[in-house]
Amino acid sequence: MNKTTITVGSVTYAIKARKLLQRMKIQSKLIKIDASISPDGCKHGIEFDSDDLFSVVMGLRNAGINYKIIS
Repeated sequence: MNKTTITVGSVTYAIKARKLLQRMKIQSKLIKIDASISPDGCKHGIEFDSDDLFSVVMGLRNAGINYKIIS
């Protein structure tokens, strides 16, 4: 199972994104992303199954949560 990681601007948005995905029945994990991995420095993110990428992107867009896909 491949994983996809997205970054969001703050821990608050990461928590909001995680709760949104829970409501959508998508399993995810809140993670802190090292500055060496993220081009924008230290960030918080969400890791989830790559098969759910389309649903995650649409959910985040509809909720107004900005994100960047890093892997």
